Amino acid sequence: MFKLPAREEGQGLVEYALVLVLIAVVVILILTVLGSTVGLVYARVVGGFYGQSITGTGTEFVVLKANVSVTGGGGTCNVAISDATVAVAQDGALLENSAVSGITISAPGGSSSMSGTTNNFGLATGLSGSLSGVSCPSKLTIGNTGYSSPIKP
Repeated sequence: MFKLPAREEGQGLVEYALVLVLIAVVVILILTVLGSTVGLVYARVVGGFYGQSITGTGTEFVVLKANVSVTGGGGTCNVAISDATVAVAQDGALLENSAVSGITISAPGGSSSMSGTTNNFGLATGLSGSLSGVSCPSKLTIGNTGYSSPIKP
């Protein structure tokens, strides 16, 4: 007569696991192909939060993070920048695995520069620099896209 199918426990769980693995592989492939583009979009968004504008021409230094400490007072201060992270773009594309120099640090009364090496995501990390004897209170500028930070004792 009519026979009921045998119970198949766990089959649904295995199918869900296979679908999740397939989705993960597709996402990894997409990020591998579009990784640099996604990184540049991220740099543009974060740079925008700090008032930086990216034109897509020439070499641009987008400051994503910088620890700034100020010492002194009485109209003259010393500024130390540590653990800075800068996305480096060359003609609208992230510059990957390259030495970079000329990341300017400036304030009224002084200027300097930072240099480093970008990783495979176009980021130069752990950068540091300093300025001595600059006017304060004033404004510190890092890079060439408009990043600034107040200098207050």
